Amino acid sequence: SSGINAEYGEALTVLDRPTEQTTKEKEELLKVFEELAGRLEHELRAVLLFWDNHSQDEEHTGFLTCVDFDGTIYDTTKYSALQAQQTYIYAKLYNCTDVYHTEETLSTAKLGGEFLLRHAYRSSDSRCNHSLTREGKPLSLRPDMVTEVFFVMALYELHYATKQANYLSRAESVLRTVLSWIRDPGTLNYNGVESNTSTLTDLGHVFRMLLAVCEHNPTKLRQHKEDFNYLVKRILQHVQRDGKVVLEYVTGGSSSSEVQGAQGRLVSPGTVMEIGWMLLKFSQLTHKKELRKQAMSLFVENTFNSAWDPGYGGVFRFLDVDGLSPTDLTWNMKLWWPVAEAMISLIMSYKFSGNRSFLNQFSRAFDYAMVHFREPDHGEWYGYADTQGRITHTFKGGPEKGCFHVARCLWMCAKIVREVVAGGGVEK
Repeated sequence: SSGINAEYGEALTVLDRPTEQTTKEKEELLKVFEELAGRLEHELRAVLLFWDNHSQDEEHTGFLTCVDFDGTIYDTTKYSALQAQQTYIYAKLYNCTDVYHTEETLSTAKLGGEFLLRHAYRSSDSRCNHSLTREGKPLSLRPDMVTEVFFVMALYELHYATKQANYLSRAESVLRTVLSWIRDPGTLNYNGVESNTSTLTDLGHVFRMLLAVCEHNPTKLRQHKEDFNYLVKRILQHVQRDGKVVLEYVTGGSSSSEVQGAQGRLVSPGTVMEIGWMLLKFSQLTHKKELRKQAMSLFVENTFNSAWDPGYGGVFRFLDVDGLSPTDLTWNMKLWWPVAEAMISLIMSYKFSGNRSFLNQFSRAFDYAMVHFREPDHGEWYGYADTQGRITHTFKGGPEKGCFHVARCLWMCAKIVREVVAGGGVEK
């Protein structure tokens, strides 16, 4: 193995001893973390270079995101969610890092922002077109809130970078639309799910959006207090079977319960772990210690342990809580984003708990990603592997995969690791 187990695993495993760390061991760990942060930052540069070189559409604005492994553009369709994701990443890095706080980074973010404003946004209903031609002609409207969520995130981040009022006004218009949807699911028919069914993925999208909206403006946290409380309550209603599992679907209403049949037994581990680290961030902002404990134990640790493939490694796309075969045909595939979300949730859980088992779990997840998804010759990760970890699709960008999960994962993990180093250890 050429991943973290080979390079850092021994040092991390040493820390799983059930004894107190000596000063020397702590110094060794911090040195390992310094090297790990450097590796993560190096990988992030390679990922961004791939998108810099191949995706920017200077002629029509926006990004070309259907990109093969070597940078070849194989389809010029533009998906608004992916346009917004890449815009958000570049604006976020401009706002939150020294190394990427450059005019070049901001210009790239604005390239996406202009396309979103000109072509994605629909003033008639404050919605967003799902897919468009390269020039910006609308092709389709998606029957869920994914596109709108990322639109809001991108334009809020761009507004913070530029202070341009048009970014903020459009973002707030769509934000109001999304918040009305989440309180009245009957206005959307998500993938054919009954309107009285609560979908964890939808709740996670909106939770992610609100955290992004509030990140640079603490007053927004107070302004959206009721929205956050409503979302957290709804998310925790997906905790079922005596608090042991987090299901993708439950019945709506004040007393949620399992949905009958295979759909009701479904778990999406990547979704649960992403919500896990978002709950950790929220609990830090609001000083909710019990929520933090639940996020780490159930949403992160238990979910990772149940979703990790003990035979071939990697995180399963879906699980059935009764151990049956999920009916989704991709259930046993290994995708890029669940392992990326696992990495974030595990290293963040270590930072907040000091539980050394999170380090070993992070090591396994990072190692898997580096060995199976990382492609060193051209940069960026592959996105799709079979159960055995063999790549099934050679493209690096497609209708569902763009410049988001990998870049966010590498940046956040490096940031957390450096925070641990700067503080001389973990926060408890």
